[in-house]
Amino acid sequence: MKQRKRHQKILWGLGILFLLAAGIWAGVKKEQSQREQKKQEILQKYVREDGSLIYGAHDNAPPLRYVDKDGIYKGVVVDYMSQLSLELGIKIRTEPYKWEKALQNLREDKTDFCDMFINEERKQQYVFSDPIYHLRVVLVTRREDSLNKSDLGRMKVATEKGDFANNYLEKNYPQAELVYVKDVEEGMEALADGQVDGVVGDEPIVLYHLQGGGQQFRREVEVLYEEPVVLAMPKSHEDLVPVVNHAIHEINKKGQLEQIQQKWFGISTPLKKVYSVTEYLRWIVLGIAAGVGILAVIVWNNHTLKEKVRHRTKELLSSRNELQLIFDNIPEYILMVDEKGNIKNANRELVKKAGGRRESVQGQSLEQFFQEIGIEEKKLAERIEALKEEEGIRLEIQGEIYELRAYRVKGKEKENGQVMITLRNITLDEIHKKQLLQSSKMIAIGQLAAGMAHQIRNPLSIIRMHAFMLKSSQNLGDSEKVSIGYIDESVQRAGSIIDNVLNFWRVSGDNDSMLDVKKILDTVILLESNKAKGKSLEIQTDCREGLYMRGNEEGLTHILMNLLSNAIDAIEEEGRIRLSAKREGKEVVLTCQDWGCGIPKEAMESLFHPFYTTKETGKGTGLGLYIVYNEVEKMGGRIQVESEPGKGSKFTLSFPQKEEVQQEEDREGEM
Repeated sequence: MKQRKRHQKILWGLGILFLLAAGIWAGVKKEQSQREQKKQEILQKYVREDGSLIYGAHDNAPPLRYVDKDGIYKGVVVDYMSQLSLELGIKIRTEPYKWEKALQNLREDKTDFCDMFINEERKQQYVFSDPIYHLRVVLVTRREDSLNKSDLGRMKVATEKGDFANNYLEKNYPQAELVYVKDVEEGMEALADGQVDGVVGDEPIVLYHLQGGGQQFRREVEVLYEEPVVLAMPKSHEDLVPVVNHAIHEINKKGQLEQIQQKWFGISTPLKKVYSVTEYLRWIVLGIAAGVGILAVIVWNNHTLKEKVRHRTKELLSSRNELQLIFDNIPEYILMVDEKGNIKNANRELVKKAGGRRESVQGQSLEQFFQEIGIEEKKLAERIEALKEEEGIRLEIQGEIYELRAYRVKGKEKENGQVMITLRNITLDEIHKKQLLQSSKMIAIGQLAAGMAHQIRNPLSIIRMHAFMLKSSQNLGDSEKVSIGYIDESVQRAGSIIDNVLNFWRVSGDNDSMLDVKKILDTVILLESNKAKGKSLEIQTDCREGLYMRGNEEGLTHILMNLLSNAIDAIEEEGRIRLSAKREGKEVVLTCQDWGCGIPKEAMESLFHPFYTTKETGKGTGLGLYIVYNEVEKMGGRIQVESEPGKGSKFTLSFPQKEEVQQEEDREGEM
């Protein structure tokens, strides 16, 4: 009976404590809700048309704030403003300006924030937040000049116009000659050139330029003063100050400024930790809740323990499922193998490759599994065992190339025998390597050919001249004249090859223009019409009026002339050739198709090599398709060939185009 009454008293006490805690918590929540509503009302008064507030400050004061080489505005304070944006729950847009322009925009209410020191003049123009960090201002001089801050009164000093330091120098060192510069970087350059005796600026900015400026003189740095830096706002924003101060206190309390400082060159700033009434109430509530928890543990110890075990088990299961999800969604094939060489786990992509279920894969030996996915290499397991982590094994699986790597899973003391094996598809990498090598070879061969052509041309001219002189002689017999004719004919053919080589190297430049594709097609057909005479050829075109592309006109003309010429040569007596051009998405696609003799399969790999030809001796130089390939490359295009002996060939050229080409077509259509 007594024990029952004791339990009842405990339960009553717990109930009262819970009610008290709930009442306090409800009051805290209500206060927070009211404060949040008021904060949003104030913020909405000052947001711009795009729903944001604007932070505008110096564009070249690294590491505090500066525009980097990539055009992005970044730095300690820019990162701080991102945290302030999160605390306020509203977007803060950052805008870089020259320092004087930043101050002017803030005065004129064109921006909402700018970080700065406080002085009497600025108090007349702005309102200020609580400090966000502290900053030291330093003097830097050349060591060899033996100058320090006690000499400031007789020094020529570089300082930014509109900077807080100017008031300090005018007040404390009125005899100093101030040279105004746009930023500390310009001041450091003036110091390096001997135009000034010293530079005054914010310590982190000065140190940044000293470390990275590359100046060839030694320097001394002395601290002049240290002041808190605040966020200044226009006078009209006075009711915004408490809202911003609350956000600053939250940032300080979370230690976010220290994290930002660690990121940017280890800059340290004294921070104050301020607790609001709400914060104290929160601690009281937490203390009461902790007391209630202790009492609850006494009464419900066993039940609570079971709940913790259940909750922990659920968390572990959830973590395991999350890890498995990540494991399954890695695009590479991954295997986990135990110390006996059996598979413990495989990710989903690899299981699908094997054509089975995960349960059927687990427990298999490594060699058996490799055979199932098409790897026939013998003693692969032994090679994997001897493999170092920085090494890989190249394998071919079902016509594709893979790179195998092995990673030992290490325990606390030593390796536990488990291995993670990854298979990465490198087929496209290999193709790109071959294409790059092929392109390099073709460029080198072409340059060599052009050089040789210049060298061969002179002796050919001498041979041709002497052949002409011999041919004009009256003392030659018929056989000698025939021989000289052969010489002359051969020299002319060699000269034609050389002309083609040299003409190739000056086919087209890099000048692009807007090209009327149909007009160029019609011109090429007209130029090649003489070659088609004597054959029953039907040359069809399929290209709409007003199709434009950007490229080199001379280059495109040579491409189409060579393709059409080859197509005509591929047809002996009668046949059909089709030239077409159309837009496909962001590309212009041109095709040249003939129904002629086709190209042998063994010739396809060498088709674009210089001096390679499938034509009879004397009928081709082997440079036509080489010119086509290089001109297409110059214009940023791609070329594809389909051919079957006896049925004909199809060349497809794809040229990527910018939006301006489509706009040009649209304008033509409107006219």
